[in-house]
Amino acid sequence: MVFLVLAALIGAAALAQPAPDGTPAFGARGKPSRIVSLNLCLDQLVLLLADAERIASVTWLAADPLSSVVAERARRVSRNRGFAEEILPLRPDLVLAGEYTTPFTVQMLRRTGFNVDVLPMPANIDGLREQVRVVGDLVRERERADAMVADMDVRLAAAAAPPGARAPRTAVFQPGGFTAGPGSYEHELLRAAGLANVASERGIRLYGYLSLEDLLVTRPDLIVSPGYAPGRPSIGEQVIAHPALRKAGFAQRVVEVPSNLWNCPGPMNAEAVAILAQARDEVR
Repeated sequence: MVFLVLAALIGAAALAQPAPDGTPAFGARGKPSRIVSLNLCLDQLVLLLADAERIASVTWLAADPLSSVVAERARRVSRNRGFAEEILPLRPDLVLAGEYTTPFTVQMLRRTGFNVDVLPMPANIDGLREQVRVVGDLVRERERADAMVADMDVRLAAAAAPPGARAPRTAVFQPGGFTAGPGSYEHELLRAAGLANVASERGIRLYGYLSLEDLLVTRPDLIVSPGYAPGRPSIGEQVIAHPALRKAGFAQRVVEVPSNLWNCPGPMNAEAVAILAQARDEVR
């Protein structure tokens, strides 16, 4: 293990010298031309904001259409699994990581001179707007970032509930009963769609669980079920098809939001909010 670390450090030191073609060392600032992302959510922002020829690598998850809205773009660039040894030979001039990216990878890359920017997970839509602009600044595409935020805001405004409208009581119910309560980003998406989260009635903050019995007792107007693998339901997802829920009339009150619109803070959330808003209008 020590040998591998020393080899990585020596290799990185060699890479720090200017390339034969005159391109700057990986620590140079300016408009980055060898961008690496180590986080699925940042992958998607990078792929939406920067041209493919400027992207050295994104994570392998970005090429999965169930997880990413830019899977086709991701397949045109190199992909990584978040290991420092994969990144060293790429000589990136900008590395973007999330707050939950493996600390060892971040520390190793920083020790070897790489520009690594660790960005937090947005807590709400205002935080998302800020993050889009921050990434736009880092990749030197602020104009594109501003346009992305403006387009997202138009779509969110179109999906907003009319003033004074009743907010249908809504439960997020993921496989195993996993749910999102106040303080979570998913809760903010419900609010953007004019929905009230029943998790707060059960004392759930951030994340927790709702049982089948909880659904029957709280009787939400709407159940939101993020779809992870259309056509390939898991046992956990089948709880929504339980006879007790069908008899209670829940079969007509389940809305499925594709997971790639929901699992990351990003401009695609506006489409998720639009889907929720349509379901909101149908249950009134």
